[in-house]
Amino acid sequence: MRGAALKPCYFIALAACLATAHSLGRDWEALLAAPAQGGVLLRSQSSDDEDDDEEAGEDEGSQQEEAREYTSRENRTEKGTAQRIYKEGGSLKAEYHFINFNKNRVAVTFGMAAAEYNRYLGGYGYSDFELNGLKTWRETTRQDVWKKVYAASGKAAAQSAIADVDLEYDTRLRALLRSRGLALRAGNIVECDMPAVVKRNVELLKPLALAFSKISSERGWREENLIGGVLSMVQTAIRYKIPPSVEGGLHTGGLLPPARSLLSGWGDCDTKTGLLAAILGNWKGMKMVGIAVPGHYLMAIRRLPGKGDVFVRYEGLEYVLVEPAGPAWLEPGTVGQATTALLSGGEGYKVDPFF
Repeated sequence: MRGAALKPCYFIALAACLATAHSLGRDWEALLAAPAQGGVLLRSQSSDDEDDDEEAGEDEGSQQEEAREYTSRENRTEKGTAQRIYKEGGSLKAEYHFINFNKNRVAVTFGMAAAEYNRYLGGYGYSDFELNGLKTWRETTRQDVWKKVYAASGKAAAQSAIADVDLEYDTRLRALLRSRGLALRAGNIVECDMPAVVKRNVELLKPLALAFSKISSERGWREENLIGGVLSMVQTAIRYKIPPSVEGGLHTGGLLPPARSLLSGWGDCDTKTGLLAAILGNWKGMKMVGIAVPGHYLMAIRRLPGKGDVFVRYEGLEYVLVEPAGPAWLEPGTVGQATTALLSGGEGYKVDPFF
């Protein structure tokens, strides 16, 4: 990037040039591939090939202004799944009803004070104004440095000073993106920094994790029931809908941060993956990785695969695949048909270790 202007169009969406395989015992490491250079690819595939929601990109404020009574969510055939997004005093709240894989009916609630939520949203996405401000600083500083250093020490020293300015610009740009849940990759591609997003939200979602722990203790769930409970909520009670890549003048990378997904009631594959991982990250010893394939994002949990489980190997260990996208109701170790086709591709895949 040194010596060249970075174009805003590079900051529209995610870059995902990754794939994996779907059969047990395959040599997954052989499919590792380097990211493609340039281009725009969104990770937004659902788990069962449903059409994109017509409401994608609708104004979130209108959703929060109206309290929703319990109704069966759209695109859902199983009974017992519902959501209610509402305001209570100075707080925003979301209540979800769903069915776990062990057929238990479950209900959980999450809430945040409105002021805290607004501050939270400010930590994601960046504006053209911010980017242009950085570019203006770079160009002005380059001109000033060139004049001063060239006059004092000559051309070679001035060129070296310009290179230092460009390096500082790169550092500042990366810091801005990192502070907003994004990362600059090779080829001037900006994508969501999923490990950073997950880690940033673990503590915030601790109350919801504790609610699941309480339910698990009261009902005598094993670990697979606990994981399944969180996964069932994310897959089925939270609607599948694709976020806009630019919203309210902010470039978002096509991702809703976890708390926003909860308090809006929707999200796509990478949004739901970040949400699921941030909740599960509250349990000690939980090891997870993100798995990116072309146009899609899912995750995997460290455990020995059972018969028929789809899994990947990472650093010599097996991780069982989990499909958070929904709206399909898929247990750990099972992925949707569309995902299976993507995983069978030969383009390679990338692993993002969360914990």
